[in-house]
Amino acid sequence: MKDYQVATYLELKDYKAPKNLNCIFLPMQDGKKIRLIYWKKNNEQNKSRGTVLLQQGHNEFIEKYFETIQELLDRNFEVICFDWRGQGMSDRMLVDENKQFIHSFTIHESDLNYIYQEIIQKYFPEPLIGIGHSMGGCILFNSLLENKINYKGMILSAPMLGFRGERILSWFIKFIDLFFNDTSYFIFSKPNMGLETEFKDNELTSDLDRYSRTLRLVRKQPSIRLWGVTNAWAKAAMEAIKEIRSKIKKNNVKTNVLVLNNLEDKVVNPSEINKIFNKLKDSKVIEFKETKHEIFMEKDKHRKIMWKEIDNYFHKLGI
Repeated sequence: MKDYQVATYLELKDYKAPKNLNCIFLPMQDGKKIRLIYWKKNNEQNKSRGTVLLQQGHNEFIEKYFETIQELLDRNFEVICFDWRGQGMSDRMLVDENKQFIHSFTIHESDLNYIYQEIIQKYFPEPLIGIGHSMGGCILFNSLLENKINYKGMILSAPMLGFRGERILSWFIKFIDLFFNDTSYFIFSKPNMGLETEFKDNELTSDLDRYSRTLRLVRKQPSIRLWGVTNAWAKAAMEAIKEIRSKIKKNNVKTNVLVLNNLEDKVVNPSEINKIFNKLKDSKVIEFKETKHEIFMEKDKHRKIMWKEIDNYFHKLGI
């Protein structure tokens, strides 16, 4: 692999990065730098089962998934992940680094394809499993529909494929487009302006320890977390979802997909997720009744069920 600029990462005293971490900045075709972290196996006697591309959701960052990454490494996978442009430690799209801004999700798709061609295909073993949460699940699933990446399988956690109150939301986006510019905060998203959300008010997890762990990481580098999304991002997100729904009508997906769906999710709409994947023959939806949006950050009793389903899925794929 080429000598890329070394990037930094965060740790806590009681929460360390998995060993043999490689952290770099990878320049995209337009010059924007993406922070990428990967783990490769060096022991030829312990052959890898393949590669997992693990991608987080909106306003997340790689360190948040160190626990999950270690669990994948323990299962003998090589792992690669990156911060989407505009968040984490990747380059921002605006001078105001607190805002999530993008004109179209096609730029995320372009970054993903570039990283696949320049890094994953060249340096990581097959088979490739994509794991995407929320916004990451939306982008990865679209790449599966586009058929530009050779996935053996895909696991989607609460994929961003619909929102509650979507009709009102769509109307609201059109309305504000008449009076506000693309770089203004999308008021409906409740920008927090850098303030922490108390655990009792969070819509992400019911696990206090894991929620507090994320807050402690953010306190070490507050700029790693955004304050809110812009009007442009809100429009782009809705357009991306509508495009996926249009593509799914063709129903030409041959890859087996495992979906982790939280029925009490307040961030994405679990009913829309079920509606989409009921149309796919080779998909399986696992429903969780007591969890919030982030199953990977949930209580151990829920994660135990999750990992049992994921391990069964790997076995079904023959890896």
